[in-house]
Amino acid sequence: MTAETKICQNCKKSFVIEPDDFGFYKKIGVPPPTFCPDCRYQRRLMFRNERSFYRRKCDLCKRDMIAVYPANSAFPVYCQKCWWSDNWNPLEYGRDVDFNRPFLEQIQELWEKIPALSIQNDDGIGSVNSEWAYDWAFSKNTYLSVCGWYTENCLYTYYACYDKDIMDCYFVWNSEMVYDLINCSGCSRSKHCMLCFDCVDCILSYDLRGCLNCTMCVGLRNKQFCILNQQYSKEEYFAKLKTLGLDSRDSLITRIRELEEFSCRMPKKFANLLKSTQCTGDNLIGSKNSRNSFYAKDLENCRHMIDVDEAKDCYDCNNSGRPELCYDCVTPDNSRGNKFSIFCWKCIEAEYSNNCHSSVSVLGCAALKHASYAILNKQYSKEEFIELRKKLIAHMTKTGEWGEFFSHTFSPFAYNESAAFDRFQLTKNNATAIGYRWKDELKKEYVPTKTAAQLPQTIAEVYDSVLNEIIECSHGGLCNEKCATAFRIVAAELALYRRMSIPLPTLCPNCRHHARIVRRNPPKLWHRRCDCSGARIDADKNADQRGLKYINTVEHFHGTNPCTNEFETSYDPDRKKIIYCEKCYNAEIM
Repeated sequence: MTAETKICQNCKKSFVIEPDDFGFYKKIGVPPPTFCPDCRYQRRLMFRNERSFYRRKCDLCKRDMIAVYPANSAFPVYCQKCWWSDNWNPLEYGRDVDFNRPFLEQIQELWEKIPALSIQNDDGIGSVNSEWAYDWAFSKNTYLSVCGWYTENCLYTYYACYDKDIMDCYFVWNSEMVYDLINCSGCSRSKHCMLCFDCVDCILSYDLRGCLNCTMCVGLRNKQFCILNQQYSKEEYFAKLKTLGLDSRDSLITRIRELEEFSCRMPKKFANLLKSTQCTGDNLIGSKNSRNSFYAKDLENCRHMIDVDEAKDCYDCNNSGRPELCYDCVTPDNSRGNKFSIFCWKCIEAEYSNNCHSSVSVLGCAALKHASYAILNKQYSKEEFIELRKKLIAHMTKTGEWGEFFSHTFSPFAYNESAAFDRFQLTKNNATAIGYRWKDELKKEYVPTKTAAQLPQTIAEVYDSVLNEIIECSHGGLCNEKCATAFRIVAAELALYRRMSIPLPTLCPNCRHHARIVRRNPPKLWHRRCDCSGARIDADKNADQRGLKYINTVEHFHGTNPCTNEFETSYDPDRKKIIYCEKCYNAEIM
């Protein structure tokens, strides 16, 4: 079978389905997709509300709770304790299939009646003190963080696994006491770093491996006591470090700009594929035979995966851990054979289902726990289920429903409430023109007691009384980043700032999160050619006059001629970055 080029029915752009892809679709019994990978991802993200939280009462016990659904939602919403309890039975909402109507329409009617879980976490069950977390599990003391598990003392972070004392990070693994890290693993006592692995006491650095006490450095391997890639003795390093003034906010901002200028003069590897083979994408760790996947670890035979931990034989899943043979799902954690499901954990073959757990062979169901052979929450024998499922797939194929994820109209969230807004930003006019719902921001009732400009420059000048202040965000709600307009400092946060000599932030958590999204590369690939010109410092003394941004320090495999290697990279060609293939990059960095 040969590759086929399709036109996305949503954005009308072309996309390619490879021969291996057809084999996967045939194996799991679904037709090829009609949406391109980007549009499939955007559609799934519309079913995740990661940052718009509401205070309301549980519709069962009537106690106050935190929820991702406002009080005026059309369906009942239960708190964690009630939803997971035996005080109600999801099977009581079961109904027969009507073959005279579209099946997805019947699923939507079920969703409108059955109680929803207040917020997707296991606080009070597998986690402790993690009420203010979304899509989080098996953790302790998690606050305003999204997507992670097995952490302790985690604040304002997106996608963290096996970490402790971590704050304001994005995609961080196996790290302890770190702040403002992006795409890092195995780090300790480090801050303001990106693409750093197995580093200790490193500050304001990019692409380090196995480094100790390095500051404002780029592309170093197993180095110690370096500043701006210059080697110092231990005594010289710490003396120089003091002069940088990194504990002062204004000085830190200046150093961040200096690092950016320094980093722009250094080549970047086309992709960060650490211990990975036969992979395309970016920020993959320990993966093999996986394509077009991003921010993931331990993938095998996967395609179009984003923010995933340990997946095998999966396509088009995001924000998940340990799925197998899953397709086009939102967070199919520890599941096998899920298709077109949302938050179905520890399931086997949960199809077109929402928030089902530890269940086997459920189709079009919602809120089931430890159930099996159910359709629209009605229980069947195994034989009855197999026969009815076969008939139902034929019906859905005829109506054009089988093989397509839920339409955006099924999402209970407005577009700007959902995670899609973070990754695929649209204005209100553009979103509503497409048909997406939009929720206007409610007027904030709180009044800031302190502006960002009034905050002390260093954490040493901050008293405990700051915990009582309402701090105005520097953006003042004028950005397009879900700005909260004001924020508070919590006790655990203040303690970490003090331990790591970090100035108080001037942006609210939402604006800080958006700033990290902008810094990291998007989950998208462009075809590019290596930027290496072949020039060397000792071979071309006039190189600067020819306008070269970077001059090689050693001779590369292609000699003095420009490198002809091509690759797929997440670096947009419009960005002013020097991108090298793996051979040229390793020659300079290693």
